[in-house]
Amino acid sequence: MSRDSARQPVPAPRDAGEEVVRRRELAALMRPALPALADWIVREVGRAVPVYARPGDGSYGRATRHAVECAVELFVDLIEDPLASRDRLYETCRRLGVGEAREGRTLDDLQAAYRVGTRVGWRWIMRLGRRHRLSSAAMAQLAEMLFGYADELARMSSRGHREAWAEIEGTRAGLRRRLLRLLTGPGAIPDAVLAELAAAAGWPVPREVAAVAAETTVSTSWGSDVLADLDPSQPYLLLPAPVDAKALTRLGTRVAVGPPTEIGAAAHSLRWARTALRLVADGALPDTPVTWCTDHLTELWLLSDSPLAEQVARRELAPLDQFPERTRRRLGETLLSWLQNGGNSEKIAVDLSVHPQTVRYRVRQLKQAFGDRLDDPDARFAMQAALRASGLRTGRNEFSPPDAQ
Repeated sequence: MSRDSARQPVPAPRDAGEEVVRRRELAALMRPALPALADWIVREVGRAVPVYARPGDGSYGRATRHAVECAVELFVDLIEDPLASRDRLYETCRRLGVGEAREGRTLDDLQAAYRVGTRVGWRWIMRLGRRHRLSSAAMAQLAEMLFGYADELARMSSRGHREAWAEIEGTRAGLRRRLLRLLTGPGAIPDAVLAELAAAAGWPVPREVAAVAAETTVSTSWGSDVLADLDPSQPYLLLPAPVDAKALTRLGTRVAVGPPTEIGAAAHSLRWARTALRLVADGALPDTPVTWCTDHLTELWLLSDSPLAEQVARRELAPLDQFPERTRRRLGETLLSWLQNGGNSEKIAVDLSVHPQTVRYRVRQLKQAFGDRLDDPDARFAMQAALRASGLRTGRNEFSPPDAQ
């Protein structure tokens, strides 16, 4: 110990009995005025934070007054006895935080109310100090107690808000997943049931929706207007239409966006989106980060049922089976161009990069193989669809000759 510190006076021990008397006297001065103080705080909070001024809502007003009365009474109890139990008030403050969460609000309003109450409480203490000529030391101690006390109450409300919000979000998340699965599952949802489930899930019902199928699970957070099921096997989302392209590029995985539909047809939008994602993986559609189904409706239509498309091709293109594979592919290529160009040999020659005489020779072979079917509009439509679908399934024209691939 240094010489300088040894010279410093040692504070004399306080008289514990005298301090208790002072605390009791101060609390006794305060208690008669507590009802008026509670009135003042309730009135000022209602003025400063309009959400707490609810005329005609007796239960809400009683709850607010009860909380204020508990707060001012316990504050005076703590002045008299710093070890007084805080449990009852802590539970009240926690419930205030819970109430804010259940009404869908943040803690901003409640924290503002605490600030108003603290300010009114300090003004009241200053008046009391002047009236009873309290010492500056006593006033400083009261100020320290008041502001520390207000922080405690705010912390308890914040805890209640967090706990309730976690519970609400857990319940709401389950409701949102259930709603999403109902919307994208088989069968229709009655309007009344949809409205009730959407309200409980906190989902604003849009006029149109679009489903988004994702290749892998995404963790990007979305607003309340988006329903999501991020199960790793087949993650998907349901967004209000039109879909913002920028919102999709930040996902970091390949996605397909189904066509916009009414709410009742959301399952179709999801089915088309998943089909598009599969076709991208198979090479039938371009490999891009975002595939918009509206840009590939014909392809989706032709390839929505591959086994059926194969059956159509087998029936409509059966006359080509009589030729060797190399010839069959060249004739199939020529038939598709002939159907697309209305039989114009010059256009077909340009399309296939062959001599017009070659085109005319192949067309004669086709007419011999197909006969009158080439003059039947329905048969021509079916043949063209079968040829287009066959080419899409393989990512090329299945009937093109090997040396032209």
